[in-house]
Amino acid sequence: MVLVILVEGTSSWVPPPPRGRASHVKDQFKLNNRKEIYRGRIVNLTVDTITTAKGIGTVREIFHHPGGAAVVPVLSNGDVLLVKQFRYPMQESLLELPAGKIDPGETPEVTASRELAEEVGYTAGILEKLVEFYTTPGFCNERLFLYVARELTPCPKSYDDDEDIEIVRYSLDQLGKLIRSGEIVDAKTIIGIQCLLLPQR
Repeated sequence: MVLVILVEGTSSWVPPPPRGRASHVKDQFKLNNRKEIYRGRIVNLTVDTITTAKGIGTVREIFHHPGGAAVVPVLSNGDVLLVKQFRYPMQESLLELPAGKIDPGETPEVTASRELAEEVGYTAGILEKLVEFYTTPGFCNERLFLYVARELTPCPKSYDDDEDIEIVRYSLDQLGKLIRSGEIVDAKTIIGIQCLLLPQR
């Protein structure tokens, strides 16, 4: 049971409900009051006072996020490109897929293509959606769209000023071992690699 609420102004693109999952929020929750605690560059934080379908009053703290997209760049020989960058909240460098938030006016496909070019310097001849998922549904409404990129062509990179990115290259077998050894701990990256490792039906 997921309460998904977007704060007005966070993004001009509103993600639809996942296929096959009709929203019954009105039957489950009544929003009595919303207090915005923080409005930031990436997320907004609200405290919602709600009443459940059983008539129980409670409070939910919700981070509102415009959504994001990540991409698995696959080279012609099957190797995968990752980025290694320092993540301040974790205080360590992580191996990750290229990814970023969906900017106003963008679709997830456009975001994935933009991040592929900006972070690893490639455009994709084929961009195929793998899966979409909620990253932390207990307190945040971020939905992440995951793609695989093939038939790559080099293009200029364009990092943000505060980014320090190293591009690394691994085979799928190496990536599986890095996940099992705990060297890859980023959730979207684990999901993307596992999607490629799953038997194709």
